[in-house]
Parts: sequence; structure tokens; C-alpha cells
Amino acid sequence: MRKSIDTKFAYIFLSILIPSISFFLFEGRVEYEANLTLSIIIFCLILWVSEIAPLSMIAILGIILSVLFGINDIKDAFSGFSNPVILLMIGSFLLALAINKHGLDRRISMYVLSFRLFSRSVFSVLVGLAVLTFILSMWLSNTATTAMMLPIALGVLKLLRQDTEDFKLFSALFLLTIAYSASLGGIGTVVGSPTNLVGLGFLSQEGVHITFLKWSAFTLPIALLSLFFLLLYVWLKGGRMVHHVEKDALLQTILKERGSLGKLSKEEVVVGVVFLLAVFLWVLPSLVLIFGHESFSKSIVKYIPESSVAILCSSLLFLIPTNMKNFKPVLELEDLKSIDWDTVLLFAGGLSLGKLVEKSGLAKVIGDTFTGMFNQESILLFFLLLIVLVIVATEVISNTATAITFIPVVIYSLKSLNLDIVPPVMAVIVAASFAFVLPVSTPPNAIVYGTKMVPIRTMIKTGIILDIVGGVIIFIFLNLFRSG
Repeated sequence: MRKSIDTKFAYIFLSILIPSISFFLFEGRVEYEANLTLSIIIFCLILWVSEIAPLSMIAILGIILSVLFGINDIKDAFSGFSNPVILLMIGSFLLALAINKHGLDRRISMYVLSFRLFSRSVFSVLVGLAVLTFILSMWLSNTATTAMMLPIALGVLKLLRQDTEDFKLFSALFLLTIAYSASLGGIGTVVGSPTNLVGLGFLSQEGVHITFLKWSAFTLPIALLSLFFLLLYVWLKGGRMVHHVEKDALLQTILKERGSLGKLSKEEVVVGVVFLLAVFLWVLPSLVLIFGHESFSKSIVKYIPESSVAILCSSLLFLIPTNMKNFKPVLELEDLKSIDWDTVLLFAGGLSLGKLVEKSGLAKVIGDTFTGMFNQESILLFFLLLIVLVIVATEVISNTATAITFIPVVIYSLKSLNLDIVPPVMAVIVAASFAFVLPVSTPPNAIVYGTKMVPIRTMIKTGIILDIVGGVIIFIFLNLFRSG
């Protein structure tokens, strides 16, 4: 306990000492506003790594410091809190909460897994669980999806239990597949991860709007290819354990779980219909554009943008009753407490800090440094280095904090080189979700590590391999979209 307290005080000390040293080192070389902003960002990064306080409060503290030191005024300081993407985040959180609260996600999982296709072997169950986790995580939080799928995975492993090294390795890889599938699935849609929304928020400040389908067109192939490699790796590494087990035993276990769910409830029906309505409205502008109606597509985006759709549909869940006698709706006031408000505030605070990085001139200083090292001919090296830096950073800093730190600098650097900012920024957002090496890298990792069935060495080795493969895939798709 004493050691833990000393560590926290050490982080606080470092969060003051290092930014102070940085400020005096760059004094006279960099404009006051940019130098002070750099110190504030370093201060926030150290405390974000330490996780001794809510990440959102650290971001807000950074904003307040910018006001106290006179490099920001109070009106501009919290500009990120007015970004419409925040409404999209809150609305998507509420929709995901309703799906999870009433068990619709678990019902879908049990229904799909009960197909013979997924219950004929141990590996087919693993593939089924991975694909389900991936799909659900495209709409629900990565953490909630992992927590939901974990008991199912543990149930399968219980059927196979053996006191051998092969079984221990396969069990670790099995559980890691669930965690990694959740992180990869979150990449696939705009609402799949807060990190995605952070990036879209920065792009919207540049006047760039990314449609729901355009986002998925770039990110889904990356996520699916990474998932395919992950499953292939597990097949090769755990091949000796991916063998015969009683097919009937597997199927009976899954059917028993499915039977325990009972009949489809009214709440599940309402949640399902409202969710499908939200998805339809999110993809409608892109579908209309595909059929050549550009002006109509723009009108839809103008009058019912993604953020409005999310709030509209989530609001319906507070209004539609499932019990007419006492008018009990799908979601109630108490459910608002279950939203991840820390992430919402971190996102808003991060946008504000990103705006400060640009306004103070820090983005220009760092961007000019990068553009001085690279030019149009060596831009591919710049992109490769950028992807590597983001993937490394996101292993020790939260995905959202990584995006907040890198994206403003990337945007300025690309604008200085007169390059399209969209594909590289999207690549940075995706790379920020490739946090597979450590238990602290992301909540899904921590959840499966908490089972005591995943040795840290196995997680590090598997995570590094997936990071490398994922980085290569991101780099390839970045260049395909740039040339396209």
C-alpha cells in the first residue's frame, strides 16, 4: 500500500518537474504560448499515464491551467464541449446501454452460436465468439462486449479442461482472441469507439465531414484482415488443442444458455427496432449518394446529422413504454448514471486541448519540425513513422488520449505539405485502437488478464505480433486510399 502511495506522489512530482524543465529549456526558442501549451500537454500526458485521477478531470485541469496562465480565454477554452460529436457519443452510449440492459446482445450471441456452423468444433466456437464479439463491439462498448462474451468463453474452456501446457496456452490465446476482437470491432463503425469520435471531432473542426459508410469503407477491411490474421495465428499456435471435443457437449452447453434466456421481451423488441432505425438513418445519406442523389444526401446530413439521429433515437427509449399500466419506458432516469461520463468529458476536454495546441502555435512548431524532416518524396516514411509512434503510445496511454495528442499535430503537418488530411488522420485514429500488448493498454485486455489464465508474456508476445501486422495493414490501406 505504501509503495502504491509513493508511486502516485512520484507521478505528481514528475508531472510538475518535467513540464517545468521543458518550459525553461525551450524559453526564448519557442513563443511563450506554444511553450506553455507544450508544458501543459506534458503535464496531462504524465498524469494520463499514471491514471491516478479520472482522465477527464486531468484534461479539464489542463484547460483551466491554460486560462490561469493567460494563453486562453474562458469562452474559447471549453469550445470542445460544444462539438456536435459529443451528442453522437452520448446517444450511442445510451443505445448501447439499452441493448445491454435488456439482454438483446446476449440473446443474439446465443442464437448465432447455436448454429451447427459454430458448434461443430472448438475452433469453430472460437471463430463464432470472435466474429460475434467483433460485430457487437461495432455498436457496443469494447468493455461491455468483452465482459458479456467472457463467461461464454470460460464455459467452453471448462468443457476442455486439461492439466497440460498445451491447454494453458490455448486457453490464453482463446481469451485474448475475445479481448482483441472487441478492440478490432470498435474500429469498424463511427460509434464503435470513443477514439473514432475524437478523430471525427477534429476533422469536423477542419470542415471535413466523414459519412458513416465512408468511415467503415476505410476501417472495416483493416479490422477484418487483422481479425483474420489473429484467428490464423491462434490456429497455428494452439493447433494441438484445436482438436476433437464432443460436438454434442458443446451444442448442449450453448443451447442450455440460449434456453435460459426465455421468450423475447417487449423491451428487447423496442430496443431492436429503435436501434435499427438509428442504423438506417446513419447510413441513409451514403445510400442516397450511391444512387446519385447528391443534393438529397446533403439535405439529409443537414437536417438529420448523425448526432441528431443518436439523440433522437436514444430519447425515444425514454418515451416508449413497455408497460402501459405504470408507463415504464425502456430507459429511465437512473440509467443516465450508467453512461461513461468520464469518457464523454475526456473527449470534450481533449477537443479543447487540441484546439489550444493549434491556437497557441504549438502545432505549427511541431508540424514545421516534422515537415522540415520530410517532404513530398519521403512522405511515406513520415506516415510509417507516425503509425509506429501512435501504436507504441497507445500501449501506455489511453486510446483517446493518444488521439488527442497526435491528431492536431498531424493535421497541421499535412496542411503545411498541402496534402489531404483525411486518410492519414483516419489511419492515426485506427492505429490508436491497436492496444494489445499490456493489461493496462485497454479495458478488454485487463478483463481477460483478470481471469489469471493469460500469462503476461503470452499477452505481450501475441500483442506485439498483432501490432506489427496491424501497422502494416494500416499503412497499406492508407496509401490505397490516398492514391484512390
